[in-house]
Amino acid sequence: MSARPAPDATSEPGPAAPRAKGLLTVDAALGLLLDGVRGAPATETVSTFDARGRVLAAALRSRLDVPSMDNAQMDGYAVRACELEAARPGAPIAFPVSQRIPAGHPGTPLAAGTVARIFTGAAMPTGADAVVMQEAVEVDPRSGSVRFAEAVGAGEWVRYRGEDIAAGQVVIAAGTRLLPQHLGLAASIGTAEVVVARRPRVAVFSTGDELAMPGEVAVEDLVPG
Repeated sequence: MSARPAPDATSEPGPAAPRAKGLLTVDAALGLLLDGVRGAPATETVSTFDARGRVLAAALRSRLDVPSMDNAQMDGYAVRACELEAARPGAPIAFPVSQRIPAGHPGTPLAAGTVARIFTGAAMPTGADAVVMQEAVEVDPRSGSVRFAEAVGAGEWVRYRGEDIAAGQVVIAAGTRLLPQHLGLAASIGTAEVVVARRPRVAVFSTGDELAMPGEVAVEDLVPG
């Protein structure tokens, strides 16, 4: 039997030599490590106010209409537009104010021939279909009645229910990294908690006789090696 020729340093590397007895290949060691990993749930639920920077795991749908009711866009007076049709410069029409409606306090149905003092965000009273901004109205200081010098169209300065967001609509898509504007939107539709992807937990470890943790051995006591 002839002797095996010495390997040529310039030749292509041949097949890997068999591993030494008792040692694992990198792939085998990695496989053992991964087999021992216990996977955490892929998602978790967190407070909306703690979700900045997290990734939304499930699409967020609104459970309500925004706005939730027809409301006034301006401080002014809620009116029936048809009752102001005859108003024109030089011949203003006067109406008594039958009620005052601040935001958060729904009014009563608007009586015919009257108007309602209304504020931004307040619910439109039943029967009213337009808002005249207060700057366009003349108030009689003695009687408290108001005069309108111009006709208005139905729907003027009114925000309708669901105009911004309809119930059931997806407002934030799954996979979105949540920024402050997303959290504000989620809060505006009453979302207290969101489902997000669980953050990975990373463990780093080092091995070797030449290593020591900081503080484990005083610098002056370090041994050779």
